[in-house]
Amino acid sequence: MERRSPTVLVARRVVPGKEGLFAEWMTRITHAAQEAEGHVASDVQRPDSAHPDEWMIVYRFEDADSLDVWLESDIRMQLLKEGANLILGEPRVQIFAAPEADPGIRMVTSYLLKDGGASVHRAVHDDVMAELENYPGFRQREILDAVPGVQNETVVILTFDDDPSLRRWLESDERRQLLGRLDPHIEGTYTTNVLGGFAGWFTFDGSNEPPRWKQALVVLIALFPIALLITFVRSRLWPDAPMVPAVFVGNVIGISLLTWLVMPPLTRRLSGWLSR
Repeated sequence: MERRSPTVLVARRVVPGKEGLFAEWMTRITHAAQEAEGHVASDVQRPDSAHPDEWMIVYRFEDADSLDVWLESDIRMQLLKEGANLILGEPRVQIFAAPEADPGIRMVTSYLLKDGGASVHRAVHDDVMAELENYPGFRQREILDAVPGVQNETVVILTFDDDPSLRRWLESDERRQLLGRLDPHIEGTYTTNVLGGFAGWFTFDGSNEPPRWKQALVVLIALFPIALLITFVRSRLWPDAPMVPAVFVGNVIGISLLTWLVMPPLTRRLSGWLSR
């Protein structure tokens, strides 16, 4: 995806006791988004350690026009009206144009820079990188500058290996000091959301996570023929390969095929069985 493809993050808190109704409502609004012109992908993340009291839905559309049509559509407005009594307060919304994300857990922070704040912003984030180099579990940083008509705010994405790694950074004195230097150059407030790793092989909108034994069975069904194919091809093309590089290369190829080629259509095909 080019950066013209906008991504929308919406975090909502649920009225206590209405979690089941809210999950059904999330399924309906996600299905409606999937039918919208220009929709690329959606993902629903249930409350977790990063957002213990929030549900998050992530949309990606082909372009800003398609996104605007969906956001202002009658069906979305009707669904928002129907779900109003299930939600506490106002949702937290971020819209940004991002490239495809790598695996890991990602903190997405957006804010509007004041005039003349760009140079200070870059200097602060150079110091952020200097600090993060000493943090185990940190992977990468992306600064997504504003894109007229798609992303009005500056967006910073920090990617970590896991939640504990991210938490160490969020709670650090170094981060608080660096943000203190940036605060005078920010218009309004920061908006921060945390996204976990891959969208998930077994994400079915607002429904519950499938039983672990079903997940394991589907992975086995997908993995077994891939492993056979990789072994067959390697025996023909690289028959004398040392064990360690042969296993490593086979795992890289196998995981790539599972993630981007095999699992998405397979889990869609089996979604009815998996969600029961």
